[in-house]
Amino acid sequence: MPMTQLHADEISLLPFQKQLIGYSWRSCQRDLMAALSVSLLTVPQAMAYALLAGLPLSTGLFAAIYSSFIAAMFGSSRHLIIGPSNAIAILLHAGTAEILFTYYRDLTGIARDLAAIQILTQLTLVIGIVQILAAGAKLGRLTQFVSHSVIVGYVSGTAIAVIINQLFPFLGITNTPGDYSLYVKAVYLSTHLSEIHIPTAIVGAGSILLFIGLKRFDKRLPAALIMLCVSSLIVYTLNQDRLIPVETEEVAQTYWDHVLLVEDRGHFSDLWPTFAFPYFDIGVMNNLLPIAFAIALLSILETTSVAKTIAASSGQHLGTNQEIFSLGLGNLCSSFICAMPISGSSSRSIFNYSLGAKTRVSALLTIGFVAFILYMFSFLIMHIPMAALSGLLLVTAVGIVQPRQFFLCIKATNSDALVLGMTFLSCIFFSLDVAFYIGIIFSITLYLKKAAIPELVEYDIDDSGELSKRNLSLLHRHKTIRVIKVEGELFFGAADIFQTTLKTIAEDDTSTRVIILQLRNARDFDATVCLALQQLCEYLKKSGRHLIACGISQHVWDVLSDSGLVELIGKPNLFIFDEKHPHLHMLKALNRARDLVAAYPSDPIPTNFSSSPKQSVASSITTI
Repeated sequence: MPMTQLHADEISLLPFQKQLIGYSWRSCQRDLMAALSVSLLTVPQAMAYALLAGLPLSTGLFAAIYSSFIAAMFGSSRHLIIGPSNAIAILLHAGTAEILFTYYRDLTGIARDLAAIQILTQLTLVIGIVQILAAGAKLGRLTQFVSHSVIVGYVSGTAIAVIINQLFPFLGITNTPGDYSLYVKAVYLSTHLSEIHIPTAIVGAGSILLFIGLKRFDKRLPAALIMLCVSSLIVYTLNQDRLIPVETEEVAQTYWDHVLLVEDRGHFSDLWPTFAFPYFDIGVMNNLLPIAFAIALLSILETTSVAKTIAASSGQHLGTNQEIFSLGLGNLCSSFICAMPISGSSSRSIFNYSLGAKTRVSALLTIGFVAFILYMFSFLIMHIPMAALSGLLLVTAVGIVQPRQFFLCIKATNSDALVLGMTFLSCIFFSLDVAFYIGIIFSITLYLKKAAIPELVEYDIDDSGELSKRNLSLLHRHKTIRVIKVEGELFFGAADIFQTTLKTIAEDDTSTRVIILQLRNARDFDATVCLALQQLCEYLKKSGRHLIACGISQHVWDVLSDSGLVELIGKPNLFIFDEKHPHLHMLKALNRARDLVAAYPSDPIPTNFSSSPKQSVASSITTI
């Protein structure tokens, strides 16, 4: 492996220093302007995601400030913005709602919020530990084994989940008690449309129209912040006695007082977080582990995907394990301050990059502006209508679905379509954490199915050691020396096919005296494949024939040596690949094969080893 790649995968405790080298005032100006705009988007999103997760709003805001600060200090991407995210919030809601309904269904009000926070601290602690261990074990590369179809299907499923869940506060309808599938919630919602609270629905619809209008007028405007301010002002104005005629005052007050505000979800008990060791309940922890692993993995996938997308445009070289490490530290911080889990935010990160941010200083400045807005204007935040926040989430949910990627995955291959469809349908009919695992299992299963089919092709060889595929017109001719080139993964999943195919060669053509395996492009030898080679070698020896392997890499040689196959096959029959002389191993193998044929020209081959009709081996194994 190249030294540059090894270095990039190393975890640094001081990665931020590198970005300060050569930092100029011009870069600071660009970072400052980008940070101000991103912070105006972060504040409403952090509150909305806390609402989406069914948690106190402070959990989202604290995550956007303190946990994000830790992650920003230890990350590697110049433009990535870390904080609460949509998909993580909806998965978090599914997990906490199930635990609350199972263990704390009789609690209400503040007691229920405290129970939810206790669950949250345990969850974020496990998430942080899992991510730090994954980074320490250099497992960042494993993220590429999760198909993009899983992510697209899951994101589409979470978008539907956001829409269904947020229609309840958007329309003023009481949500279903307990944790149920999206299908059940959708049925419940459709059968309770008569309970719509008209003022709440008007505020929600008006907020969406205003938000969309501002976005179309000028994308640079902080549309979310303006929309929340205007909706708060309208509801506050309609609740003032002096603006309402006396004869209708009582009716109007009763009519608009039922529009729920942020203060109805509870006040911030303290603008500064309280540091405390996470609460532990072993019974609850056992139920939280599957959810914690799902959130940890989804957070890693979401963060690395966003970072790589931006890096492809900016030209920056990323350290995947460094990003995972920063996530783990941020989530570990969340567990001690009662904050939500964090992840890479696609919308805020792309917005940050498009505004011309130069370094991670922009992420730190964003956090500073968010803290300033929260601590200076918290009394105004209390008057934001919940319907307006729900409207913001509904618009966001529609925006996270990318139809191009969705239909590309459906049309690309049958495997991609199957993975996407199963993941999406699982989101509808099962809990979201289960749906995520179902998608990953399908993705890995289909990958293993493809990887477990190596390609074995028979070649002819000239006097210089060059290989060429056998002439189709000569396939019926039998040869005393056969050269089989093996390409692909040779792990345990491919061992049976590998062994069966090679054994077929020996059975179908009794004129073959020597089989040469060209292993230059064979990868991932393991114990199962070594056992298959051992059985093949013993089989050939019993019938008076020989096995030669060439093009062996140093890693394969070590595996063969440790397993005892070097002694079984014989060192004279094994030839290591030499990069300086790429054809030398084949020439040596061919000369060795000719010597073996000359030494034993007429050894009898037992008839019980030729149970199949004679046919061309090449035609039966060209592609398997």
